[in-house]
Amino acid sequence: MQSVNRARPSHAINLQNQLAQLIADRQQQISTRRRLDRASEDPAAWSQISNIAKVQANMGAWLRNIDRGLSIAAQADGAMNGISAQLIRAKELLVQASSETISIADRETIAQEIESIGDTISGLLAQENAFGRPLFSNGPPLEIPIDDNAIVTPAPSRTDFNALAPLIGTMATTIRTGTAAQRSALLNPLDTQISATANILGKHGIENDKLKQGAARLEDRQIDVSEYRATLEETDLTLAITEVQKMLISLEAAQAAYARIEQSSLFDQLR
Repeated sequence: MQSVNRARPSHAINLQNQLAQLIADRQQQISTRRRLDRASEDPAAWSQISNIAKVQANMGAWLRNIDRGLSIAAQADGAMNGISAQLIRAKELLVQASSETISIADRETIAQEIESIGDTISGLLAQENAFGRPLFSNGPPLEIPIDDNAIVTPAPSRTDFNALAPLIGTMATTIRTGTAAQRSALLNPLDTQISATANILGKHGIENDKLKQGAARLEDRQIDVSEYRATLEETDLTLAITEVQKMLISLEAAQAAYARIEQSSLFDQLR
């Protein structure tokens, strides 16, 4: 009889231990709000979470690229608007210098201002961006990936402005030594460069819009992906608390039943 009593409660004790462990696990999930800590707890969900983490890492990198691109684009926009303003001023000066009645001294003053305009434009084109790289690259323009299949150019190439320095130099020389007709003839190539700069600015605006739209799109995707990951990874507090309450009731019932069995067994032994 005594050996039977020793063996009999083992199943009940194991059941109570299992319930106690489940309760502890649920309470841990409630405190940390994490449903999964190991792949073995839900292999399918763990695999999805791993894939989502990779997607989130990529989106984070793309958003950092966009932030970098927006910084470069803003600086390039300011520089190119400065170049455009300088070219418009150069046209005003060239029109003045094309007059038949302008004096040699006045032409010299205008030529010097034209040269100053050339220096200003050269300085604008020679800027470095906030990351220590040329704002306008000497070769192909900088390309920044902002999604799986999307690349943006935050600043044009410096080569797009290669015609400006020779034209400005020619203008200064012609204002000093050329005829009024020769000075007037430079208005057409200058207008061409003003139009070209305006076109570059227009294309740049499109690239800037791509950066802003890409940022908005990625931020929306981040929210969606994070919410989906939360459904896989985080604890449903209401459900977990309800489960703990039910398991506590079951554990109390199991303990009470075990106590009755033990008490009954003791009476059997005393007979």
